[in-house]
Amino acid sequence: SRTARLVAGMKPYYDQDGITIYHGDCLEVMPTLEPVDLVLTDPPYLMQMGHGGGAFGVDQRKYLRDIRGFTDGGFDISLLSEYSPWMCFCSKDQLVDLITAASVRRWCLLTWNKPNPTPSMNQNYLPDTEYIVHSFETGDLDGDYSTRARWFQYPTGGEGDHPNAKPESLMRKLVKVGSDEGATILDPFMGSGTTLR
Repeated sequence: SRTARLVAGMKPYYDQDGITIYHGDCLEVMPTLEPVDLVLTDPPYLMQMGHGGGAFGVDQRKYLRDIRGFTDGGFDISLLSEYSPWMCFCSKDQLVDLITAASVRRWCLLTWNKPNPTPSMNQNYLPDTEYIVHSFETGDLDGDYSTRARWFQYPTGGEGDHPNAKPESLMRKLVKVGSDEGATILDPFMGSGTTLR
């Protein structure tokens, strides 16, 4: 399969078996890459975290302390505008902006539904759903009946210590829907590396 290479000559952090990783600011790296077939990413969510919730407040929960200032500040959505197709995980606070960005093409709202969500409600619904906005052109939808659902149910708990890792089974289905075998896939926010696995 093709590997996206930097035109500017930046040395990859890792480059083996069709996987290339660059360590750098994606806003600087992405404009120098050759074309890719799919952007599949789980960027920092825009989250509003309070201090309430009793046992589940931000000061008492290691998870919330881990993501504060690291994966909770959102991202520059315009970086997706040069790509098609793309799939982007997001919080409900980012939905309007991502759907607006996606609507210049065909788009669909997908959901990851968790049977084991964090038991934190704080006068709200359970955090049992995450959203995935998929922007694509006609003819860019791959996969089959088993992968074309708009909702996916997998338990939380990705591999490793990353606080927001996605299940590998979920990412496999998204790769099958968004690309053909041998395609070049870009994940500008690599996180725990689930997309590349």
